[in-house]
Amino acid sequence: MRSTLSWPLPAGPIAIAVAMLSISVKLQAQAASPIDPLTSISSTTPARPATPVNPAQNGRTPNDRLLPLEVFINSSKGGVWTLLERNGILFAPEDAFKEWRLNRRTTAQEINFQGQKWYSLTSIAGFEARLNYANQSIELVFSPTAFSALHLTQEPASRPALSPPILAFFANYDLNYTTGRVNTGDTKLAMKDLGVLTELGASGPWGLFTSSHVGRSLVSQNQTVSPTWRRLESTYTQNFLDSNATLRLGDATTRSGLAGRPVYFGGVQFTRNFSLQPGFVTRPIPSVAGLSTAPSTVELYINDALRQTSKVPTGPFSISNFPSITGSGEARVVVRDILGRESVITQSFFSNANLLENDLSDWSVEVGAIRRNLGIDNANYGPRFASGLWRQGISQSLTLEGSGEWSQPQRRAGLGASFQLPFGTLGQTALATSRNQNSGNGSSLLAGIERNGLRHGFSLNAQSASRNYRQLGIDIPSPRRQSSASYSYTADVLGSFGVSFASVDSYDTGRFNTLSLNYSLRVGKQSSLTLRATQLGGVTTGTLLAASLVVPFEDRVTAIGGLTTRSGTTESYLTANRALTSETGWGWRTAVGRRQEGTYSEGGTYYQGTKGLLTADASSSQTQQNLRLGLLGGFVLADGRGFATRRVEDSFAIVEVPGYANVGIGFQGTTLTRTNADGVALLSRLLPFQSNSVRLNPSELPISAELDSIELEAVPALRGGVKVIFPVRSGRGALVKIVLDDGLAAPAGAEIELAGDKKEFFVARRGEAFVTGLQTDNVIRLKWNNATCLLAVKLPAGQTDDIARVGPLLCSGVTR
Repeated sequence: MRSTLSWPLPAGPIAIAVAMLSISVKLQAQAASPIDPLTSISSTTPARPATPVNPAQNGRTPNDRLLPLEVFINSSKGGVWTLLERNGILFAPEDAFKEWRLNRRTTAQEINFQGQKWYSLTSIAGFEARLNYANQSIELVFSPTAFSALHLTQEPASRPALSPPILAFFANYDLNYTTGRVNTGDTKLAMKDLGVLTELGASGPWGLFTSSHVGRSLVSQNQTVSPTWRRLESTYTQNFLDSNATLRLGDATTRSGLAGRPVYFGGVQFTRNFSLQPGFVTRPIPSVAGLSTAPSTVELYINDALRQTSKVPTGPFSISNFPSITGSGEARVVVRDILGRESVITQSFFSNANLLENDLSDWSVEVGAIRRNLGIDNANYGPRFASGLWRQGISQSLTLEGSGEWSQPQRRAGLGASFQLPFGTLGQTALATSRNQNSGNGSSLLAGIERNGLRHGFSLNAQSASRNYRQLGIDIPSPRRQSSASYSYTADVLGSFGVSFASVDSYDTGRFNTLSLNYSLRVGKQSSLTLRATQLGGVTTGTLLAASLVVPFEDRVTAIGGLTTRSGTTESYLTANRALTSETGWGWRTAVGRRQEGTYSEGGTYYQGTKGLLTADASSSQTQQNLRLGLLGGFVLADGRGFATRRVEDSFAIVEVPGYANVGIGFQGTTLTRTNADGVALLSRLLPFQSNSVRLNPSELPISAELDSIELEAVPALRGGVKVIFPVRSGRGALVKIVLDDGLAAPAGAEIELAGDKKEFFVARRGEAFVTGLQTDNVIRLKWNNATCLLAVKLPAGQTDDIARVGPLLCSGVTR
C-alpha cells in the first residue's frame, strides 16, 4: 500500500494564497531535508544505496536528517519524537517502538546513531507515512496486527497496611427467656426457662482469642432439671499476612478435601487462608481476545448483562479481568471505534471455585484430638490424630489434591482431582484407602460432574465404599453406595423447573431413595409461585406435595401463603413479616395456620438498636401457649473505656472527636453511632484487612471547629480494634482588624500566627483577618517584610459559635 506526501488545496480565490504559503513552507522544509514531498513512504518503498559511514561522525552519513515531529499513530497521538531520515527511509529510536507497542520484524535493519539504536519503520507490517510540513507532524499508519497485545488484566489484590491494633476485650450475649403452659387433657402445666449463649474475646497485636459458652435451664419451673453451663469452643488465632496463613490453637475443624470429611477437634491447625487478602481470586479467570483496527471502546457482556466498559488502542487485546463469576456462560465483546463501527466477539467461558489458578497452592495441617459431644460435655476429647491436605493448581483446567489422616486405631490416604470438561462442565474424582486395626483395609471411590449455566444446570455424583472403609472420627461403615443427580432449566417467561434424585444404600439399614420435582413461576411483577413434589422410597416411603406464594410489598413487607399435603394430612399457613435492616428500626412477623394437631397463631416484634436487638414472640395452639423474650448484644472494653454495642462479629474502631459530643460517626455513607459526652464513640461493623473510610458528619460540628479532614482510613485485623482520632481545632472565631504605626490598615497578604498553634492565617482587605481557635485571652504574631509584631487579643463574652469583632489593634514596628 502506498501513500504520497501531498496537500489538498482549496478551490477558488483562496487557493492561490494557500498554495503560495504551502510552496514557501515546502521550500524551507526541503532546504533542511532531502525528502521529496511527492515521494511515497511505505513498507514497500525501496531503499537508496547505502552511504558509507564515517566512524568519526558517530554513525552519521551525509544524507542523514533529523526531523522533530508531532507523531500520530493510527489517528492517535503518539507524542513529539525526533525521527531520522536516511536515504529516503525513516528510522525511529528503540524507545519509540516500545511506547507505540510496535512489534519489529526479526530482520529489522538496525543502525547506531548518536549513541542510540534506531530501527527502520518500514520493518513494521502495513507501514504508511503522511508527512505534513505545514504543522510539522506525521501520521504513521500500521497494520493492527503489528501492535503488541494489550492485556486488560485484573490488578493483583493489594492489602493495605494494618492500622496499629489496640488491646481490646469484648463479650457477646444472647439471652432467651421463655414462659408458657402446656395443656395435656385436663392438666395444665406451667413452664419457665432461661437460656444464655455467650462469647468472650480478646484481641491485640498478638492475635485473637475467643471462648464461647452455653447455659441451659438457668431459671426453670421443673425441679427435676438442673441448671447447666457448658463450654463450647475456645480458640486462639494468629494470622500471618505476608504468607496468607493462619495458626489456630484450640478448637477448630479439619480440612479434608474431596476424599474425606471434616472433623471437629482440639489441637493445632496451620492453614492457608486466602481471605486474609480481600479481593484475591484463587480460581482461574477466563479471558476473551479481540482486535481493534482503531482506538475503540470495548463493552463486555456476561450472559447478556453489561459488566464493564474499557478503552483500547489500535491492535490486539485480551480481557481477563472478568467480574467475580462462577459457572459457565457466554461472554460477548462489542468493539466500537471512533467512527461508530462495531464488531462483535462471542466466546463461551467457564469458571469454578473448585479449581485453583495455575501454580497456586492451598494446604492445611492439623494435629490434636477428636472433639466429642460438643455442647454436652465441656472437654470430651478422643483419640489423638494428625491430618493434612494439599491442593495444587497444575493448570487453569486441572487441580490435584492429596490428603491423609493418622490416628492410633487407623490410617487413611486419598487423592483427588478437579478438572474442566467440554461444554463448561466441572469433573471431580477421588480415591481413598484406609487401614483400621479393628475392621482391616478398605477403600472408597468418588466421581462427579456438574455444570452451572445461565439456562441449564445439572450434576451427577456417585460414591462407593467397601464395608471395611473408615474415616477419621467415624467407627461405623460408610454407606455402600451414594448417588445423586439433578437438572434445572430457567426460562425468561415460563419460569424455572428442577428435578433431583438421591439414593443412599447402607450396609446395615438398606436403601433410601428420594425423588423431587419443583417448579417456580413469576406472578405479576414481583410475586412468585413455587410448586414442589417429593417421593420417598426404599426403607421409608411417602409422598409430599407443597405449594407456596410469595408476595413482596413496599417497606420490606412480605406475605407468604402455603399448603402442604403428606401422609394423608394437610397443613396450611399464611404469614406476613417486615424484615429488619442493618440500620436501627422495627420489624415484625405474624402467622396463622393449621397443623395436624390443630390451628395455631404466632406473632412477634423486634427492635434493632445501636446497642443490641430486642425480640418478643408469642405463640398459641390448642396444646401450648408460649411467650419468648430475647436480648442480643455485646460489650467492648478498649482504650480504658467501656461501650455497649451490638454483637461484635466484625472489627471495630474507637473514634475520638475531642471535646465534641453527639457527633455522627459512620462509614460507607451511613451514620452508625454518635460520640458521647467526652467526644468518643465505638464504631463497629468494620471490614477486616480492608480500608474502611471512617467519616464524621461535619454539619454537626460548630462553625468554629476546624478539621484537616472529615474522613480517615482504618484497616483493622479480624475482630480487632483500632483507634481513630480526628484532630479538631477548638475555640472561637473572630474578625481581627489590624493597623500599622501610620494609622493605615495592615497590608493584604500579611501572615498571622496564633501562639501555640501551627495553623497560619492571612490579612485580607481593610486590614482584617479571620482567626479561629481563639480562647478568651490570646497572643497573635503578624509578619510582613521580615518584621514582626505581637498583638494581644481578648475576646468578649459569647457563645462558641459567635463570631466576635476585635480591633483595630495597633501593630508597632512593621512598615509597608
